[in-house]
Amino acid sequence: MLVDEAVYIDGIRHEGHDPTESGGFSWVGVLDPTPAELEDYKHHFHFNDLALEDAVSFQQRPKLDNFESHCFLVLKTVAYSDATHSIEIGDVCLFYSHNTVVTVRHGQAMPLTTIRADLEAHPERLRAGVSSVIHEIVDRLVDQYVDVSSKISDDVNRLEDVVFNDNTSAPPRLLYSVKREVVDFRRAVVPLLEPINALSSGSARFIDPSFRYKFSDVRDHLLKVIDVLDSTERVVDATLQASMAFISVKQNEDMRKISAWVGIAALPTMIAGIYGMNFENMPELGTRWGYFAILTAMGISCAGLFRLFRRRKWL
Repeated sequence: MLVDEAVYIDGIRHEGHDPTESGGFSWVGVLDPTPAELEDYKHHFHFNDLALEDAVSFQQRPKLDNFESHCFLVLKTVAYSDATHSIEIGDVCLFYSHNTVVTVRHGQAMPLTTIRADLEAHPERLRAGVSSVIHEIVDRLVDQYVDVSSKISDDVNRLEDVVFNDNTSAPPRLLYSVKREVVDFRRAVVPLLEPINALSSGSARFIDPSFRYKFSDVRDHLLKVIDVLDSTERVVDATLQASMAFISVKQNEDMRKISAWVGIAALPTMIAGIYGMNFENMPELGTRWGYFAILTAMGISCAGLFRLFRRRKWL
């Protein structure tokens, strides 16, 4: 679906102009397109077949491919839901050349409408052409990574507090869910480092070399996100191990309690079993106080075992 399409000449938006004749550049935004829709852009902008296939597949890792007439940049978008404490991953594919940018977006993780509006409000930034659009999208994306990594780190810290709280316990399912989100987030972030290095080196095609300093700043932010992810993943792993250890300790405590009560119940059962064998030659059966003596012995022995288990903290 076509979201927006315009030509920018000297930083000002125009409709219906040819960028090759006007000296400006065109910016086309597409959302969740079908292969048939992209075929139209392929013939118009001469896109490579492999790049077009990658733009439709929605399963590509971040990368920067160079083709004869254009470059193809794949970015992963990540959004955090405060309601569900989960992340949503999408992607943005950018076909760009010296006078054309086509953004193909999958999912709602990072709408590009606000980016276009902000750039149009600052024509002096759009005068730099395609480079300004590529930088703005990548910069916003990494800023989004910073925000999401901070929220995931807060979730992990809260789970860590729950695990080490004596009054509550965190279910392993929730811990594994957070672990999965960290892993998915890492898959979206870490591969982006290679394309950013290419853009910040000043050698990327169709990118103004003066933008290498701006992309270097973006790379620094990305490295900080990766550092936060590394530390967060280590905390999640340690929390998972601690949670499993606490569960094991709790199960051992429960087993000791069960064993203690079984031991206490087994002693009077054994005594009752002996005197329930109905042998004739059992002197205690003929005594007047035998029944009461046996009950007293059972009570004293059970009380002794209970005191012993309490002293050893089994009960």
